[in-house]
Amino acid sequence: MIIILITTIIYLPLGIALSVSQPYRVEGKMGQAPLHCSFSSKFKPEELQVSLYKGLHGQERICTAYVNLSEPYFITDGSVHCRGNISSGKVEIIINGLNGEDTDIYRCEIEILFPPPYLRRVGNGTVVYIQETPNCPTAFTQSQSQSQTAQRASVISDVGPLPLLYAILIITSFSFLLQIMKNICKWRDTGSMAPKVSQKESYRQF
Repeated sequence: MIIILITTIIYLPLGIALSVSQPYRVEGKMGQAPLHCSFSSKFKPEELQVSLYKGLHGQERICTAYVNLSEPYFITDGSVHCRGNISSGKVEIIINGLNGEDTDIYRCEIEILFPPPYLRRVGNGTVVYIQETPNCPTAFTQSQSQSQTAQRASVISDVGPLPLLYAILIITSFSFLLQIMKNICKWRDTGSMAPKVSQKESYRQF
């Protein structure tokens, strides 16, 4: 009993020495969601570990990063990954790779690793709502398709019926040339088929 009381007296001030707060609700879109975790400590931290948990009481860790405040920017790996920055008692996190099914409560955990004493505190959680990306065409895509159709129509109207006329003219000229060549060949064949009279027959006629 005495040991428990002494432990409580020692660690109670340390627990109060660090507090973490989060907004109630944020909204994300296009697979991204911003999350802000504010923390205050009686001690000036130099090395932190920032972790993000999914669920109100779950232990599903989405991302975690060790951060030295001399280089406060961090980024993690994974299909769902985080990038962020720490400044003036605030952790600005951007969660990437989310979809509509990832809408849940996300809790921010701050651990002060240096200088001692070691402190750890988890935030109260933030409801992160992820909008589903619609599969139907948006107004932007519709305007793009309409502009492309208008461009095609303007090109057709600028060109006009000239290509069709050129094609008809070429086909007509080719047919005319073929007809002339056919007549020439027929005329030559007719000339070559004319009957030839021998010299003896010509003498007999005289």
